[in-house]
Amino acid sequence: MYNFRTDLASERREIYQKANHLENEVPGIESEELQEGENIKITKVRILNEQGAHAIRKADWKLYYH
Repeated sequence: MYNFRTDLASERREIYQKANHLENEVPGIESEELQEGENIKITKVRILNEQGAHAIRKADWKLYYH
């Protein structure tokens, strides 16, 4: 199985959680994990507001918010 990571938002979210000893979600961020078949895991990270964007350093957060 290959381990591909293509979006830094997910990685930055994990780093922020570890650095701040958070067990729950980062304020201003939502995430969802999906399983596609046996070998594909998708993590959707949704930046909800400026607080979340600041936490993971995504200044252009409105581009990611749907």
